[in-house]
Amino acid sequence: MASTFDAATYVLPALGMGLAAGVLLGPGSQRMTTGVRVWGAPVAGSEALALRIEGVRRLYGAEDPAAIPELEVSAASAGAPLERWIGPIDADGIGEALLRAPDGLTAPVVVRIARGGEVLLEQQVPLAPPLPAETSALPGAAHASALPGAAHGELRLRVTAARGAMAAPFPEPVRVAVETEDGAPIAGARVEASAVGADLEGRGSGPIEVVADARGAAELSLKPLSHAVELTLRATRPGGPPGAGGSWEGRLPVIPGAIWLDPGGLGGEQPALRLVSPAPKPRAYVSIGGARGRLRGAVVPLAPDGAGFFAGTLALPDGPARLAAGWAVVASDPYEQGAGTVAWPLSAATGEASPRRVTLLADGLPAAEARERARASRARRAGLAVLGATAAAEMLLLALRSRAARRRLEAHLAAASGGAGEDGAAGAPLSREDRGRLLAAARAEPLLSVLALAALVGLSFATVAALATFR
Repeated sequence: MASTFDAATYVLPALGMGLAAGVLLGPGSQRMTTGVRVWGAPVAGSEALALRIEGVRRLYGAEDPAAIPELEVSAASAGAPLERWIGPIDADGIGEALLRAPDGLTAPVVVRIARGGEVLLEQQVPLAPPLPAETSALPGAAHASALPGAAHGELRLRVTAARGAMAAPFPEPVRVAVETEDGAPIAGARVEASAVGADLEGRGSGPIEVVADARGAAELSLKPLSHAVELTLRATRPGGPPGAGGSWEGRLPVIPGAIWLDPGGLGGEQPALRLVSPAPKPRAYVSIGGARGRLRGAVVPLAPDGAGFFAGTLALPDGPARLAAGWAVVASDPYEQGAGTVAWPLSAATGEASPRRVTLLADGLPAAEARERARASRARRAGLAVLGATAAAEMLLLALRSRAARRRLEAHLAAASGGAGEDGAAGAPLSREDRGRLLAAARAEPLLSVLALAALVGLSFATVAALATFR
């Protein structure tokens, strides 16, 4: 039994500290947290809930994209469940979920995202109000805003970019309306155009001349060759005196870094979005929508097209969704917040588009981090419990060893005080008082030593526990 106590006294602290250190440094350390964020622009009454799901890994404030092989996205609109979506999050941490809502979205809308049996997010998402009736009646009801510029003369020129934005080096139509000061159109007006940083009608920087139709409207094709394009227009009445007329000078809305939407791909029986980037970009993020909000989202891979650009194609949705689609937001970032983000109209009759861009609807990272902190805290408490139990057991073992040693010492002193010497020769026995003082001295010093040793052991375990809190 004594040998067992001796072995346990020396081995137990090493085992306890090793186990506690393994728990504190292993399961007790905070791990990378995986969570999801939900982006979108849902509108009340919409028949589709198009969500952009972002997978994120975060540790100590540092984030990177998380690829998730399979997610299950479900939602309920005013308590009525919508159809589920099951799909992956790609290596860039982005997935596009589409949940049909035949009866229209009605608040509250609760979205639930699960990975296997683990719920990553379950939150209510806000709904934006529908667009005003005057802007959502027809796809072609929107009109491009007049571009700001310096105007002079008796004739007034209103200049618009046909699609609201331009991207270099791709051609876009520019429309010019020639009017009098009271707004009457000048039929047949002659418009002379010249540009800096652009090609006009394939004939260089100009000047070139175009003639307005009976409504006083003229159109010219302009290809930006830089991000700063200045256009100068001079208009005269047909048959009017030389020098009489009006002029306009201004800059065109060329968006640096924009991904161009080729309008040629929007016609035909199977219209599609053909996206072209002048700079090397691996993908484009697209949101298709209209008066009913965001109808669909997609990640379009871009690849070299042989003309020095990077291009990709996305088929437009079929059925009523195609008729409801009025614009496509094209961006090189999934948050649609970059300077090169452009909303392109999907109809030639449509002017510039002013859609709602995606916003952050729900963030599951705080709850995921809270769950991870709780798990790590439980593991650390278990490690500290191991330290405490080991310290208590070690103190008990030291007390037991001290008690056994004291009994052996008392027995030895009792035998020696009875008159027997170390060589077995008989000696004079001690008096009762001397014997009591001898045994008391033998009992006191070992007890103090044991208490001091136990205190040192407790201090060492407490020190390890304290150091474990610096994480």
